[in-house]
Amino acid sequence: MALLAALGACAAPPARLADAPPPPKAALPFDDAVLALAEATLAGARTLPEIAAGGRRMLVIDPLIDRASGAETAATRGMEARIAALVRERHPEFDLQPFSLAALEAQPLILLGAMTPVEAPGSLANATAPTDTFRIWAVLGDLRSGTILAHPTAWVQGGTVDATPTAFFADSPAWTEDAMVAAYLRTCAGAPGTPMDPAYLRGLRAQALVAEGVAAQEAGRPERALALFRQAGTTAGGRQLRALNGIYLANQALGRETEAEQAFADLVEVGLEQERLAVKLLFRPATTEFVRDPRVSGPYPMWLRQIAERAEARRACLQVVGHASVTGGAAANDRLSLARAGRVRARLVAAEPPLRPRTAALGRGARDPIIGLGTDDMRDALDRRVEFRPQRCDQLVAAR
Repeated sequence: MALLAALGACAAPPARLADAPPPPKAALPFDDAVLALAEATLAGARTLPEIAAGGRRMLVIDPLIDRASGAETAATRGMEARIAALVRERHPEFDLQPFSLAALEAQPLILLGAMTPVEAPGSLANATAPTDTFRIWAVLGDLRSGTILAHPTAWVQGGTVDATPTAFFADSPAWTEDAMVAAYLRTCAGAPGTPMDPAYLRGLRAQALVAEGVAAQEAGRPERALALFRQAGTTAGGRQLRALNGIYLANQALGRETEAEQAFADLVEVGLEQERLAVKLLFRPATTEFVRDPRVSGPYPMWLRQIAERAEARRACLQVVGHASVTGGAAANDRLSLARAGRVRARLVAAEPPLRPRTAALGRGARDPIIGLGTDDMRDALDRRVEFRPQRCDQLVAAR
């Protein structure tokens, strides 16, 4: 799958600038690590003729993300804010501008990057258990030449990282592998002197529109956000998860229930097309009961009805897969994830009885974490997800 391939690419050892320091033997506090990362990243522009001659270049930041989920978090937003402050205070050679369609017309320098939990400083793979270390990295690209100028890495003390998703991503109902996130991550894995990913470059206009839409939604301007998400959908790379989630959230905020339901149906269709749809169904701890807060679980009946209706319309056979966070014992997580998957399957069958012989429940316990923090809160909500995976009907029957 495209996203998984991109994640593997990001695990490759990143190239470093010749004058960048070697990896530290110990992880740094968040602010110190971000400062070191920012300076090493911006140093990549020194070889540009206009910078070397004392001139200026426009710089934009494509919002930094969590590598596993593709979401923005308090930590990635904090990285952006610190990098922006550093540019304004110490680097007059850069004209920092908002990431927008107007800025893209000038073919500016662009900065992007990500973060992920790791086993220890210097390691590159995702952590497989709760961890106290993160890896952060950034890429500086030149949109005039389409090449990468810098790709440094730093390691961060986990206790100084706030991995809570920002409001838009915490509220987004669905997750699936996303082609634009994959293109972003392929770019973030590139070495200095190599081309930026062509799919990422083609989708930059959509990236800018979606970033502005996310900001508008979080600022309480759903009408503006809706217009931006819809405009993004008409451009290359615009049929992406953030835009579809955004259309749902904006309509929901505007009280447009019919439009919100249609937007969720579109999310389901994309997930079924890609053969993987993960929905954030939050359960009460150690139970198969949904959380009782109507602000959280109120839409669940509609979500499950739409999943059932779309699956039945496609005559799809679905494997309903439950997952658990990385805390707790393996046997208990297996039982709990299976019970939750069975509960959700029962709701689908109640909505569309013909799905009974075409659905099966599977519990994966904590074997497939996306976040892997083990915090059991909104930060690792995706680890307690329920997924809907279309299967060949004969395979599903054999598995049952």
